[in-house]
Amino acid sequence: MESVAQRYAEFAMWTFVTSFLGGLIPLLRRWSDAQLKILISLSAGIILGVVFLDLLPQAMDISKHFFTAVLGGFLLLLALEKFLLIHPHETEELAGRRTGLAAYIGISLHSLLDGVALGSSVMVPTLGPAVLWAIVAHKIPNTFSLTSILIYFGFSRRSVLLLLFMFSLVTPLGGALALLLLRNASQEILGLAVGVAAGTFLFIATSDLLPHAHSHHEGRHWNLLAVVAGALLGLLSHATHAH
Repeated sequence: MESVAQRYAEFAMWTFVTSFLGGLIPLLRRWSDAQLKILISLSAGIILGVVFLDLLPQAMDISKHFFTAVLGGFLLLLALEKFLLIHPHETEELAGRRTGLAAYIGISLHSLLDGVALGSSVMVPTLGPAVLWAIVAHKIPNTFSLTSILIYFGFSRRSVLLLLFMFSLVTPLGGALALLLLRNASQEILGLAVGVAAGTFLFIATSDLLPHAHSHHEGRHWNLLAVVAGALLGLLSHATHAH
């Protein structure tokens, strides 16, 4: 039987690879804003599908305070983004008020929360794949945007690759820390941790990704189709796990 450590090592590898590959894309060619919006819309749909079809139905019985934790996770990320973290998709706004390094640090803290979600969920075998799928879904647009920000601020190609490599390690390291702290936790505590994770994913999809992807009327039909396609992928994920 696969141990928790082995399962986490596999999940951590997927998050690292996805983060790094997503950040390489802007270095290969220039992508239009419309193409990025389709990618963000697809990611939002995947997260919504995973949260509502996989994560919430499976986790709601673990803790009697699960939905309170979901709300708490949503409000926590709202507060952090208002006062501490940085929205990873608003490159032009960042250019006007922050340095590239400040953006890098802010988005890295955001990524650290993904690691906490992954580390807490992997101890519940039925929930780990769903949380991993939700994290992977928004890693590509996040690191895509992060690399674009660094390029905008004039970082050299070598510096961008080094910072991208370090950034890609943040979520796996955050997950390892959560795994260490929660290894002897009760099911109730794990349920609360997963509930907070679900709340943060809901915030990412509804307050980070969707508003940015649908901020203009141009291409709105393609963006909507991408959201629906992403939700269907979430449904496919649910069917696969159920099977």
